[in-house]
Amino acid sequence: MAFKQKEVGKLLADCKRRCCICYRFCGVKIEIHHIEHKNEGGDDSIENAIPVCFECHAEIASYNNKHPRGRRFTSKELRLHRENWLKICKEKPEIFTHTPRETDVGPLQSLIDELDFNLRALRSSNIFRTPSCILMDEQFQRAIRLGTLSVIKDELKEVIQNAYINIRSINQCISGHNDPRNEIPKTEKSIKVAKERLIVFLSSENNI
Repeated sequence: MAFKQKEVGKLLADCKRRCCICYRFCGVKIEIHHIEHKNEGGDDSIENAIPVCFECHAEIASYNNKHPRGRRFTSKELRLHRENWLKICKEKPEIFTHTPRETDVGPLQSLIDELDFNLRALRSSNIFRTPSCILMDEQFQRAIRLGTLSVIKDELKEVIQNAYINIRSINQCISGHNDPRNEIPKTEKSIKVAKERLIVFLSSENNI
């Protein structure tokens, strides 16, 4: 079972398709999170739903109890975030005429896009199996600066880090005019795995 689509549609309209935690305008890049998980007694009623962006969803869902850092989101706090934002949307609609739609993609989605570019760059290598350009790692550096990697599980973090270690190894070969052919197969494989794992991670709840 899942939330009723008719009720989800109304909830998305009520929140203006903005994240109830960071208030970012999400458009299609929004998810509906169970405030209380089913294994904790939660249900599929729309009162148990909170619209969130990919990044806030990752923060909510990935708190590591084995290695706690900071403070996790509680169900009570999530309900307050939802109630407060829906109240603002209902009682102060005029704010949206003065507030630009911040559609900047969050660091996790940006990582997927960057990994996808790097994968295509490797697959489009010429007959000498040499990438035609330096592979990108800007979004990986951004994720580190923002502390995004600290909120995901260690296993996923390790997969992402391994992919970028291989990416940098390829770049070093290109910059040093060395033959990168031996590095390409494992780099391509690690990028593909990291991209797939991230996509699964960001789609772990009721993706709308």
